[in-house]
Amino acid sequence: MPRITANNPPPVLVAENVSFSRHGQPVVSDISLALHCGTITAVTGPNGAGKSTLLRLLSGYYPCDSGQIMLRGKPMASWSAGALAQIRAVMTQQSVITAPYRVRDIIALGDLHREYTQQATTDEVIHLTACEPLLEKRWYQLSGGEQQRVHLARALMQLSCPLPLPRLLLLDEPTAALDLHHQQHLMRMLKHRVSTTSLAVFCILHDLNLASLYADHVIMLNNGRIARQGTPGGVLQKTVLAETYQADLITLRHPLTGNTSVLLAP
Repeated sequence: MPRITANNPPPVLVAENVSFSRHGQPVVSDISLALHCGTITAVTGPNGAGKSTLLRLLSGYYPCDSGQIMLRGKPMASWSAGALAQIRAVMTQQSVITAPYRVRDIIALGDLHREYTQQATTDEVIHLTACEPLLEKRWYQLSGGEQQRVHLARALMQLSCPLPLPRLLLLDEPTAALDLHHQQHLMRMLKHRVSTTSLAVFCILHDLNLASLYADHVIMLNNGRIARQGTPGGVLQKTVLAETYQADLITLRHPLTGNTSVLLAP
């Protein structure tokens, strides 16, 4: 792990040799990683690789069977639910709301700092997630993509305390139901957010091209283990991808950025 200096602060979260089993079957094994403020870490890999389980372990939803997870220097298990909610927000794939809440009210549910929150902060989050046209709609009136944007707004509100403390945002396939415009908008917004606030983002992505364009660090999971991690260019190599996904792929350079682009072979 890099030496900690003023210009290289400690990671907001560290996982060391983390393993977890379900019904006696290993789901993730020997996972070690570090999440730093100012960066987006994208997690990729085939279906069943253990990505969502890893997110739940890092969020504190599941206890690990072995190894340890440290959040801001303290064991994850030592954080109370209230204190954890102040610095860690999670957006899962399936978030069910049965009551006919308005979008405005759902976003407000994430505001844990009402005594400090200014209206400008709420307005900024609503704008960043493109939720302005949705505010007066009921939850059941929203499309899947609109629901994802609302849940992201709620998660950002949860981390909106004005104090400059390291925070962690964990997102499980946030672009899955979004059209191209909103995929681009979301990833650009996250990139801007980590560059301007004390935030680390851990994001599960199936779209390898989004991971290549926007992530600072990529973790490739396969069969519950880290197959490779590093820079997007170091991880998204043709031989690694072919072995991990068992698919015929073509890799080339993005004409504007030089990042790796991944295409399916016909």
